[in-house]
Amino acid sequence: MNLEFLELELDWPSELVVFDLKNYILSKLMEYGEPLRWAITSLTFHPEKNIKIISVEVILIVNQNKGKAINPVLN
Repeated sequence: MNLEFLELELDWPSELVVFDLKNYILSKLMEYGEPLRWAITSLTFHPEKNIKIISVEVILIVNQNKGKAINPVLN
């Protein structure tokens, strides 16, 4: 088991309301490992493309053998 720090940029889909944002971010983070702590560090809007980019910093718990979350129930 290892801890890893990642900085990610995620697209915020236009159809996603702010109340569903937490679940959306967590589902994306689970692709990398089990989130221990995470934070949104910035939000950028690109009007020419009409998209929002969410910057996230996360500390993940990963299985060193597979690079996946250690809790198989959450995968």
